Amino acid sequence: MVTLSNSRVLAATDPEWSDALSRLRHDVYHTQMYHGVPGFGREGEAFAYLYREGDQEFLWPYLLKPITDTDYYDVTSVYGYAGPVSSPDPAFAERAWRGLLEAWRDQRAVSAFTRFHPMLANHKLLEGAVDAEGRSVFEGLRFCGSTVSVDLTLSLEEQLARYQKVHRQTVRKGYRLGLHTELDEDWCHADDFVSLYRASMARLNSRPEYLIDRPWLDEFRRLLGDHTRLFVTKLDGVVAAASLTMVYRPFLHPHLIGSDPELVEYSPIKVALDAERIWGTEQGLEAYHLGGGVGGREDGLFQSKRKFSPVTHEFFVGSWILNQPVYRELETEHRRMLAGQGVEITDFAFFPIYRYQPSPVS
Repeated sequence: MVTLSNSRVLAATDPEWSDALSRLRHDVYHTQMYHGVPGFGREGEAFAYLYREGDQEFLWPYLLKPITDTDYYDVTSVYGYAGPVSSPDPAFAERAWRGLLEAWRDQRAVSAFTRFHPMLANHKLLEGAVDAEGRSVFEGLRFCGSTVSVDLTLSLEEQLARYQKVHRQTVRKGYRLGLHTELDEDWCHADDFVSLYRASMARLNSRPEYLIDRPWLDEFRRLLGDHTRLFVTKLDGVVAAASLTMVYRPFLHPHLIGSDPELVEYSPIKVALDAERIWGTEQGLEAYHLGGGVGGREDGLFQSKRKFSPVTHEFFVGSWILNQPVYRELETEHRRMLAGQGVEITDFAFFPIYRYQPSPVS
């Protein structure tokens, strides 16, 4: 679909998507292969908006998610850190933003939501951009917290010295107790990983869409190919932790990780992440991005990651209403439906509000 002479909406199979990425600084979350990963709230069809002027390029991958019982859609992003990648000229990015809004509206999108990439800081690409009515793109941005990364360009000794003291002692104790991590090149422990991850998610009362099974893992491995690794941490031959990791130069991401509930006292996840840090450094990677807390919050999960490194990055999300009349109509109807069930919307930060579902009572 062509909306302007220099802009296109690319389908998931269009080679121009990967071709444009080859010239722009990006991460695995922007790729076509990652946009094919099922589950984790991924609904709808993958697209990428491409805008060009001369040798300048702007690309925004996204998912177009149907709104039930309507012929409308919402724009959303994949699980992880996506958003736009672009040539750095602010005036060019503003023109691209306006073209993107037009393309989304042509696709009958009511709202748009994205998670930006903390290490690429790609929310700054749109700084100063306004739409055709003069509304700033920054009106839709929200700071959610911080993420943590380990600087792999430092020596291994310097990296370890940056650990919080008690954390460093805990990792060393785990090694002394016999924990060791290995790269499972043949994925012999794939079933162990699935079992441990599902057990970990069950302990956290995770939503069903965040659970995985063996077919999901096989498909993930097929899609990501050489950009994914499986690490296992053992104690006396027993798998104590297993980590599904993504490597996409210059970044290393511990994507999903699980541990044996009977061995958590030995801190196998901390040892696993330490071993991956060492592996990433040996591979010549630049950053081990541990991510942040749940929903970007600086919670206990964030604090546990913070013990690995003092390096943090601001995490932003963006949300924009593209069709005000339809958005308000859907919101009103959704509130009416929930009220009929005796439910009142309490999370006013939820976006879009008409997709709000109350948490089940345990």
